[in-house]
Amino acid sequence: MSGAARTPVAGAGSIVTFQPGDLLLAASDVDDRNIDLRNHRGPGRILHVGAAFDAKSTLWTGVEGLLVGLAIDPADGSVWGADPTARKLIHLSPGGEALSVPALPERPWGTVVFDADGRMMLGVHTRRGPAPDDILGAANLVRLEGEGWRGFTLRSDGGHAGFHQVSSIALKGAVAAHLAEGGRRIFRHDLDADRPLDPLLDMESGGGEGRVFGVCALAEGWLAATGDSVLHLEEQGRIVARWSMPSERGWTRVTPAKNGEEFFVNNFLEGVIERRRVADGQVVARHDIGRKCALCGVAEV
Repeated sequence: MSGAARTPVAGAGSIVTFQPGDLLLAASDVDDRNIDLRNHRGPGRILHVGAAFDAKSTLWTGVEGLLVGLAIDPADGSVWGADPTARKLIHLSPGGEALSVPALPERPWGTVVFDADGRMMLGVHTRRGPAPDDILGAANLVRLEGEGWRGFTLRSDGGHAGFHQVSSIALKGAVAAHLAEGGRRIFRHDLDADRPLDPLLDMESGGGEGRVFGVCALAEGWLAATGDSVLHLEEQGRIVARWSMPSERGWTRVTPAKNGEEFFVNNFLEGVIERRRVADGQVVARHDIGRKCALCGVAEV
């Protein structure tokens, strides 16, 4: 549970140097004693652990909310986070100091990724009501190009709540696979041509009840988290394996490991992350962060 009386400032805490293979876990310091997801927030926190999930340090964002997206800038090793509850973008040095953030219209940014050219991309987590009246308008994905932002309007089925937008995104070249949290489809979009492609996965067309919460790209194929399982998809979306998870709810994020042979899958509701093999889905390691309804984005150094 959270006993903090105020939001710790960015840079506070014990900071050590990042090592290759270390992991950063978005895990806001929420009070999980009496959870109300409609009013769920706490001091923004990033847990820094080793490859074996051994605790190393804690980074504080200085923002009260729920940190969701997390990525490491390939250019300088700085850390970026997206907090849709606070409607803030977070930028920290490898040492934990607060850094500047490029100007952009306010949105509930929830996803942050970098493409192969090192360009940062941000996804809008939710949208209710009409599109904002500003330079980005209805765009729910933006890409930093030079000093400005280019907007894309990607399809969304609204997810389980009806108003989710780009909750998870995976990139292969110019193609973005993306989904709305708890939706029935993984869409695809050609960003260079700015045009939609056929969905990677359409669970509704099969007549089932499955939903998707997270997607990531592998060197060959894709992985998708469905709440109670992880799907291994071949390049065009055919399901080649389904690995059941140890509990029936909450498995919402999948992240490929840098070694190309493993992946991470985490349970938001339980606060558990597992390292598994791509070849057969078997568990290699498991870690409980000791906090429910906080564990979101994962980034490997």
